[in-house]
Formats: sequence, C-alpha cells, structure tokens
Amino acid sequence: MSFIQHELPARWTVELASVPDGVDVPEQVLNAGAISATVPGCVHTDLLDHGLIPDPYVADHEPLTHWIGRCDWRYRTTLTLDAALISEDRVELIFDGLDTLATIKLNGRVVGESKNMHVRQRFDIKAVAREGDNDLEIRFDSARAYIDAMDAELGPRPKVGHGSNAAMSHNMIRKMACNFGWDWGPQLITCGVWRPGRVEAWSGARLGDVRPLVRRADTEAAELEVRVDVDLVEGSAPRLDCTLEDPAGTPVAKVSALATTGEASMLLRVDQPQLWWPVDYGQQPRYRLRVALNHDGTTRPQTATCLVGLRTVELCTDADDKPIQQPVAELGQGESFYLQINGQRVFCKGANWIPDDCFPHRVTPQRYRQRIDQALEANMNMLRVWGGGIYEDHAFYDYCDERGMLVWQDFLLACACYPEEEPIAALIEEEAEDNVSRLCRHPSLVLWNGCNENIWGTFDWTEDWIAIRERGEQTWGLGYYLERFPRILERIDPSRPYWPGSPYSGAMSVHPNANTHGNRHIWDVWNGHGDYRNYLGHYPRFASEFGFQGPPAWPTLCRAIPEEHRAWLSPVMHMHNKQRLGQQRALDRIADDCDGYETGEADFEDTWFLASVQQCRALTLGCEWFRALSPWCSGALYWQLNDCWPVTSWSAIDGDGRPKLLWHATRRFFRDRLITLMPAGITPAQTDAGPLAVYLHNDHGEAWSGRGRVLKLRIDGQTLADRDFDFAVAARESWKLELEPSWAGKPGELLVAQVLDDRGEVADQAFWFFGRDRDIPYERPTLKVDLEPMNDGLVLQVTANTVVRDLCLLADRVAEDAEVQGQFVTLLPGQTTRFVIQTNSPLAADSLTAPRVLRSVNTLARRLIK
Repeated sequence: MSFIQHELPARWTVELASVPDGVDVPEQVLNAGAISATVPGCVHTDLLDHGLIPDPYVADHEPLTHWIGRCDWRYRTTLTLDAALISEDRVELIFDGLDTLATIKLNGRVVGESKNMHVRQRFDIKAVAREGDNDLEIRFDSARAYIDAMDAELGPRPKVGHGSNAAMSHNMIRKMACNFGWDWGPQLITCGVWRPGRVEAWSGARLGDVRPLVRRADTEAAELEVRVDVDLVEGSAPRLDCTLEDPAGTPVAKVSALATTGEASMLLRVDQPQLWWPVDYGQQPRYRLRVALNHDGTTRPQTATCLVGLRTVELCTDADDKPIQQPVAELGQGESFYLQINGQRVFCKGANWIPDDCFPHRVTPQRYRQRIDQALEANMNMLRVWGGGIYEDHAFYDYCDERGMLVWQDFLLACACYPEEEPIAALIEEEAEDNVSRLCRHPSLVLWNGCNENIWGTFDWTEDWIAIRERGEQTWGLGYYLERFPRILERIDPSRPYWPGSPYSGAMSVHPNANTHGNRHIWDVWNGHGDYRNYLGHYPRFASEFGFQGPPAWPTLCRAIPEEHRAWLSPVMHMHNKQRLGQQRALDRIADDCDGYETGEADFEDTWFLASVQQCRALTLGCEWFRALSPWCSGALYWQLNDCWPVTSWSAIDGDGRPKLLWHATRRFFRDRLITLMPAGITPAQTDAGPLAVYLHNDHGEAWSGRGRVLKLRIDGQTLADRDFDFAVAARESWKLELEPSWAGKPGELLVAQVLDDRGEVADQAFWFFGRDRDIPYERPTLKVDLEPMNDGLVLQVTANTVVRDLCLLADRVAEDAEVQGQFVTLLPGQTTRFVIQTNSPLAADSLTAPRVLRSVNTLARRLIK
C-alpha cells in the first residue's frame, strides 16, 4: 500500500474558447491569444494582470467587464508525471474548486465534468495518464448560457435580482450567487480553477475525510467519535491508528480499527479534558488528532492531522414556561432561540460575513486573520457566513477555532426559490455532503442554517413568491430545509445543531419572521419605514440580520471614485452603491434628523460624514436595544462585517479593509460590560419621550458591582437633575434601573448615565438626546487639544468646553495610512478623550484639528438648525 501526491504545475495559460453572437469582446483581448494564467485564480484577474481590462473596482469600469461572463474560456498546462506515480493502482486528478461549468481533458480525452463551484472533485485518469508530459485542458462554459438552459428545462422560479443581474437566475446554478451582483456587490461572473488542485496516486487504500465528532465534553470526561472515510481496492483491509494528543503534545488516547468498508468509526475518551470555549468565555485549547492508514508492507503510509476542540453545543428552542421579565413581559409566551456552549448560555454579538473579495482566491490566510481580528477587536463573538457566498477556506475556520470566534454557517441557498428536481437536487445534495464532511472538524462552527430568507420570501414578498408556496405547483426548496439537510447532518455530522432558515420560527404554521419565535431579519428600518429609532419597535428572540448603510472610509472612497464624480447622486456613486435607491435613502435617513440634505446638493464631505454618523447611531441603538431585551433576545448579528469591493453598504469594514466609523461604535456597544439608556419597555410606537431605564450588561464571567449616576442636562451642560445609585450585576446577566416620568426631557436636553470608579471618576457613560439634531441648539465647540508622541504613534488629547456629540478624528484625511482608536465619542463640558493615532507619516496638531479632520455633529450646527 502506498500514497503519492503530486502538485499541479505553476505554469498555465488561458484563452477565449468561444464568443457568443452579439457579444463584443475588446480588440486587445482578441489579439492577445493565450496569456499566462494564475492557478488558483480566475479569468478576470488573469486579464487584469495583463492590462487587458480596466480594474472593475474603480470608477465606472465594472460594466466594461460584463462580456467576460458571456464567453467560454480554456485553461491549459503541461502535467509531468513519473513512472512510479502512474504505476499505482489508482491515479486521480483532484480539484478543490472549479468555477463552475468545467470539462476536463487529459491528452485530448475527456476525463470528467463539473457543474458545482462548491465541491471537491476527483477524476480517474489512470487509463489516460502517461509517463512524462501530459496535456491538461479545462474548458469553462458560460454560466449565463447554462442558466438560460436550466430555466427552460425546469421552469424559472422566483429570485431576488439586483440591477443588471435582475434577469439572471442564480438559483439555477451552483455558483457563488453574489457573482451575479447583489445589493452591495458588482456583477463579475468569474470562471477558473479557484482553489488548489493536485494528482493523487495510491494502491490498496486511500485515507479520506477525518470527522471528529464530540459526543460528550464536560469537566470530568470527553468522548470523541472519530469517523474516517477510506477508499479501498478490493481485498484490502488496512489498519487505522488514531492518536489524540493534549494541547501540550502528550498522547492522552489511542485506538485502532480495521478499515473493511468505506467508513470506519473509533471512540476516544479523555479524562478531565481542557474544554474549548468561545472568546471571553474561556480558553481555546485544541487537541491534536492523528490518523494513520497502515497495512502490512506499506511503503508510503498516508496520514491526516487536525486540531480538535472539545466542546458541546446546543440550540435551545424551548417553549417559554414563565413570563419573561421587562421590557418584553407584554409579549406573552413564545419559544426561545439561544446557543449553549458546554452548557453555558451565550449571548451572540457579531455580524454577517460575505466573501471578502469578488475574486475569492485573492483572500489569503493573512487576510482572513486580519478580518477576524478586526471582528474580535470590535468585541464580536460570532460571524454568520451568509448563504449567497462560499463555504470559506479552512484558513477562515482554523483562525476562528484558534481565537474562539463562533461561526454560524449557512448552506448556500439565498434569496431565491430552488428547484428540487434533477439535475439541481443532486448537485445541492452532493455539495451539502461534501462541505459538512469537510468542515465538521472545526469547533468554532456551532450552527448549520438551511437558507437565507427563502422561507420568509414565500410569506411576505411579491405575488410570485407567495404563490409558489400557496399553490404548490413548483418545488421551491422547502424539502432541502426541512428534510434533506437534516438527514445529511444526521448521517455525517450529528454533533452540532441545524436550523432550517434565517429567518425561521420553528414551524411553517408560525410566520417565519415572528418576534416571539426563532430568529429574525429586520429590514423595514433601513428600507424606508421611518428612521433608525424604529429599531425600538422590534423585539426579536435572535436578530440574525439587520443593518444600516454607510459610505466607505475616505481613502477607500477616493481610490474608487475619481474626484470629478464625488457628488452624492452622481452615476459613479450610484454604481458604487448597488441598492437601487441606496444613495437617496442615505440622504433621507440624514434628513430624519437634519435639514438641507434631501437633494444631495449639500457639501459632499459633510454628507459623507453625516451618513457615517447615522450608520453608527442606528446600529448603536439597535444593538443596545437587543441587548436590553435579554434574556428574551439572545443574539445580535448585524449586516454586515465586511465588503468585497469599494462600495457604500451596510459594512463595518470597507472593501479595502479599512474600519468605518461603525467599527469604532461597535467596539463600545458590544463590550462585555456596558451601560446604556434605553426605553423601559415595549410601546406601540417609540418616540424620544417616554419611560427610560438605565441598563447595565455584564457579559463577563465575574459579577460586577459599583456605583453609578444619572444626570439630566441642558445642551449647554447645566445640570437639571441628578441621582446616584448602587448596582450589582451577576456574571452573564443584565441589571435595570427604571427612571420616573420626571426624567423625560425636551429638545435641547439630554440624559447621561455613568458608571463611577473607586475614586468617583467617570469610567463609562451613555447618552440619550431628546429631540432631533435640527431642534437641538448645539454650541460650536472650542476644543483644547494636545498632541503627544507615543511608542509607535501619536496621541491627540481633546478636552471639550461644551457638550460635543459624535466626535471623530478623521486622521486618514491627512495621512492615508493613519489608523485611529477612540472614534465616535460624546463628551460633556470639561471631559477629555484620547485619540490614539498610528501612522508612518509625520503629523502636526494643526493638521489634525482642521475642520474636516476633527469633526462632530456640533461643527455642522449652522446647517442643522432651521
């Protein structure tokens, strides 16, 4: 028995294979012929590397590349194989990802086809491979032509279309859905070998996936079932040797078994295990699992190694057995929706994750680490991998494992009705099986979810969506969500929970986006039904998607939008906001509080800043409110963490990887210990007036106690009322102090709730402003500033002389590489804040205090007041 692995060549070429009638291909591409290609990669980046297309991320270039997705392409390389390799019993060509409609030829003979971007493929080339050079060719056919054919064969189904992709049925092909455009992403219909490939040759047996499934994990013992897939040549019965080492490298369990069928199962027991916990709930120790495939006479044994976290996970959806505490006692009974890790309830704080690049092969392990670190630095503990993208690379989940970032993983069915007939059904089942098997080793992956919004759409969206469910004349995917996916998980990975949809309420008899059951998506706030304060009218059990748009960071915007196009409603700005009414809607949301911005004719930089501020305010209010609803609500995952290109969207990190102001706001509202001012209870329609309460949230593992203070102030800082209070908050709990009606205020007044340290100084504070900005007589601040050097940067210390609202230091206006900690703060008269600046550029205090650099809502006061 032996095993040989041979990497694919580094040298490839790509060329046009065919051009449909009516498609205009640029002359320079037609003349280029075969060009060098990168594998892993895609045709867009190959053309871009050769200067044959403009960068689709810049200006109005994107439509100039749409022709690429209508053409067929051919990749070629020379595969050199030696005699020892081709003499093995089996010789297979392996691809971890082919995008998407691929026909593979070796030495002129077809050895396989693929119609799914999201699966690993194995092709038998034993009969075709020869010693020496072999000609390998992969032809990628047009995704658009295939979609049209499937629509004709199966009958079109409802789907959500965006802009230029509105007519394309992304539900008819197993390809990254957002390739066809989304309301935050461009239409870039790629093809290519997007993940690595290799040749594997073996005799006797081959080791397949290793699936470590945690059956038990507590302080006394852990039990780990290890399932191993094995390919066998008839008559082989190799031995599997399985060893588990603790985090220090000491073997703690060993077991062996004979592999006589396609799957072997072994049980390992560990006494007094070190448990894996989410970030801030404990440590993330991982055990090393080693599996070796051995046989008498083995010359090259195959081995597999992976890191395992010992932990249990449970999704709790029990009926409420008692009234829920305020502020949601008025809602009556429902069903819970919360996760328990190792028996500990977790409030999930985080965001939705989309592909970090339209060309996913460009997302390196380092880039994954950067994004996940940004999420962790913003005090998140969960990312939801959204179902219109990809199953991410192991590097993503490995780093989540290492850092304790929980992962909610969607199956890749999003915003569409999916046929349950062939050939689509077999492709989706194969994909689910392959990725469940591939990813189940990761302790960070704690929930599988069946789809994104597909069930909800059949209840509430357009007539064709509702009709497909009510009439039952066509399949639309429900069989996947309620039957096929659960069955696959039970067979391959029964160790973690599954939920049919986001949103979903646990049964088709309950509206899928109900407040009392399951998880919710909340989009009526951004999409035009009043301003961001309407988050206060929602009370989800778990908010798995909600959001509010904001523009990218200033250097990112400047890279993508040429200066002559920097008008808020310019065609190029619209092109970089893929929601059809997004740019105008941002103006409308600014106009909820401010005058003079409705038409987009106001100063561009002022508009950019206020749109960014409104995004921060909206998500601050929404996330703090959902935390106030605990334990009724058990999670807040806003839309979205990241972007795939430079765009105005709902993200906290823009398409160039820069934190937006929202990221800085998130660092505060997701802190483990937080004070907020929120309504004391649910009312039919929230206004600025009404009973308020002080909330203290303690997501820390230890109790929190101390003293606090509430102040009622005029906008000039004069105190109208004050009171002190003592508080004691148990670990992982919240505490509430209801305020009397006399604490209500009028425009120009505000409440401040403070936590005091042992010296009586303010350690943390929260604000509630009465009235809209247009009605608040802000004073123009005269800020005292002091710039000091520090070890690897600078500190700008700013002291306020009046109430200063939403103060930000936009240092990247002065130095593009500048990063600032401490953004988006509100100060009372006499209070000081410190902006920590990291940059390689020399900065002077006067450049950092320029009107367009050190900004607050106050600095726009003359425009805000009628």
